[in-house]
Amino acid sequence: MTEVLRIGLIDADVDIRFGRRMVIDSQPDCKVVFEEENAADALVRAPEALIDVLVIDHRVRGLDGIALVEKLIPLYHEASSGVPSIILTGPYFSYELLLASIAVGATDLVTLDSESGELLKAIRSCAASEDVLDFDSLRSLVSRTKGVEFDVPDILVKLGTLDEKEAATLEQFKAGLDDDAIARAIDVPKYRVRQAMKSILAKCSLATRAQLFLAINAADGKNG
Repeated sequence: MTEVLRIGLIDADVDIRFGRRMVIDSQPDCKVVFEEENAADALVRAPEALIDVLVIDHRVRGLDGIALVEKLIPLYHEASSGVPSIILTGPYFSYELLLASIAVGATDLVTLDSESGELLKAIRSCAASEDVLDFDSLRSLVSRTKGVEFDVPDILVKLGTLDEKEAATLEQFKAGLDDDAIARAIDVPKYRVRQAMKSILAKCSLATRAQLFLAINAADGKNG
């Protein structure tokens, strides 16, 4: 039996939500289980819902989509809920908007003029893939953009709560090593590296490794 992905939609436009729900629910492996148009209600309801992928539009009543993602992720951690993969939808594509989305914890950006298949592809892709960071692609994206902030409140304080193994793992991650290389460098099994990375993200109230990499490099730049 095919595992069904539970999809959440947050969008102020009822017609767009309806259209997306129709497209998503037409798929045998996807179902919309959560909808909201208001940011304040989404901040309360979303962390309590069982969602695999959350699709958030740039138009949400009360907040823009990027600000909503930034506020949502710490609430998931406070509720001890797994942070779902988050896709932002925007009116256009730009490297700045893509990087800003990644910096707050989203995994992908899909434009409103994209074919419906592009959204479905993004949903399936982010749900199926492990949180593995392509360092070169992220660095290339950063080099293309200007004016995108990566600040995470109290990031240095939060990093100070890491235990010895987590701190050692983070140092190797900062150097651009993948999980296999980190495991060899600190002489632990690969699954321990994954556990440590998951714990680091939770302690820092972050969603993805890309978000973590941007945050710690920004902090190092300000304190270097």
